[in-house]
Amino acid sequence: MKKRMIIFTGCLYFSAFVSGQTKKVAQSGMTYLSISLSARESAMGNAGTAASQGVQNVYYNVGAITEVDGFAMGINQVNWIADTKIIGLAAAYSTRRYGTFALDLIYMDYGEIMGTRRVDKAEDARGYVLTGALAIEDYAIGLSYAYPVNDRFSFGGKVKIVHENLGHAPIAVEVIDQDNEIYGYQDRIWKLTHWGVDFGGYYKTGFKDLALGVTFQNYSSDMQYWREAFQMPLVLKMGLAMNIGRLFMEDEKIQINSSLDLLHPIDYTERMHVGAEVVYADLAAFRLGYQFNHDVENFSAGFGLAFDYQGVGGTLDYAYTNAAYFENIHRFSLGFHF
Repeated sequence: MKKRMIIFTGCLYFSAFVSGQTKKVAQSGMTYLSISLSARESAMGNAGTAASQGVQNVYYNVGAITEVDGFAMGINQVNWIADTKIIGLAAAYSTRRYGTFALDLIYMDYGEIMGTRRVDKAEDARGYVLTGALAIEDYAIGLSYAYPVNDRFSFGGKVKIVHENLGHAPIAVEVIDQDNEIYGYQDRIWKLTHWGVDFGGYYKTGFKDLALGVTFQNYSSDMQYWREAFQMPLVLKMGLAMNIGRLFMEDEKIQINSSLDLLHPIDYTERMHVGAEVVYADLAAFRLGYQFNHDVENFSAGFGLAFDYQGVGGTLDYAYTNAAYFENIHRFSLGFHF
């Protein structure tokens, strides 16, 4: 056990060293994959690498889906910026001894977006004409598996298939008259189907309920529409989580859960997420969080309620996130476990 803890902690320190030494800001696509889905984790500042619970771990740390007991389902809706929405569906089944399997779907709904085509102002004074609604599709389907090495340490991985269809659009393929901006166009379907993988590890230290988590998400080979290649929003995350109430309170009805995540994304500089929640009698929770070094999301808050009906347990969660320059973001989650 001590050897495993040393190896796991060593990986965390090595990853932190690499993250601290590298400040590369690169380009990525399909960035909806990096948006937090679960209302609970989002309310806690998206600090879920070690603090996520149950089936929602398919989005935050696949190595921790072993925390699912029996069968669990999760439904998430994110009312994202500019009237877009993200839907997340997940289901997981634990065999206990032989590990946990999970299946999830992420779907990005862009609403109605009208296409345009540039024309001469003699044809239209605006300089463009409408070409109709664009049929844009973005979704990802993931299959996960995690194995519990013992009652403290587990690890897992996820394989995902991602699909993106930006619809039909013309592209200039030849110059006819550059002075008058006349080009020859060719109509193309801008569509990609690709793969990606996640890896994660989860370790309970044995000190109170302090947990460590590390995850490597959205690894993929290069994709290309035209000239420039890009990858999925690759990110390395390290997290800590603990019920700090156990340090100074004996009342087990009250939990004060705290979480901290350090992130090293491929398309931005390093970030830090912090969050906390107060839970009473495993029935009601109030949450706060903050995401540092973000252009859009920062402060977040939310609440959650637990219920039990004829042997089926469930949770209902809501999160509010303050969004700079845009309307604020609202998330809703509904979970069941059998």
